[in-house]
Amino acid sequence: MLPAIPRRERYGTLGGSALVLLFVLLYVGFWLIWDSHASGKEEVRPGTTIAVSESVSFVPAGGWALEREAITPGVRSAVTRGANAFTVSAATWMGTLAEQTSREKKLLQAGGKVHLYGNDQSFHTANGLTGVKFSYFTSGAEGILWIAYDPGTETVVTLNGQSAAGALPAAVGPFQEMVDSVRTEAGK
Repeated sequence: MLPAIPRRERYGTLGGSALVLLFVLLYVGFWLIWDSHASGKEEVRPGTTIAVSESVSFVPAGGWALEREAITPGVRSAVTRGANAFTVSAATWMGTLAEQTSREKKLLQAGGKVHLYGNDQSFHTANGLTGVKFSYFTSGAEGILWIAYDPGTETVVTLNGQSAAGALPAAVGPFQEMVDSVRTEAGK
């Protein structure tokens, strides 16, 4: 006769496993809820002035949202709407407008995927912003870059309006509205 095989005792793991699973679900759920409530976009009331730096500000077009992740206090602010983004940057620059324009073009082309249209144009706004603008495109986006330089305060203001491929024509109006709203210390 064969010896009796001892019966295996059940381990009480079901309760512990359920507790660990519950903890994991609560932990992941908390971060998912937190992420949805701590979105990087903040609706902007119409007419709100956004301070980019101490000397540069702008007013977003209606329906645009402030993009918190794209803000560098005192340097850059950005607003978005759908597949469109508008970024305003301010920096100290002791060169000329032509040098800054050349620098921005080189920075855009550094990755090798940005192509510039040969359409440099000068621009001037009622608020005293004067500079150069040009258009560019990549495989998935297109945009317009406005560069203004105030030699009196040695400040360069760079405005970048970017859209998904094919969406730029619809965004040009709001982009231009925001460019026209930019105020610098010299334009006060």
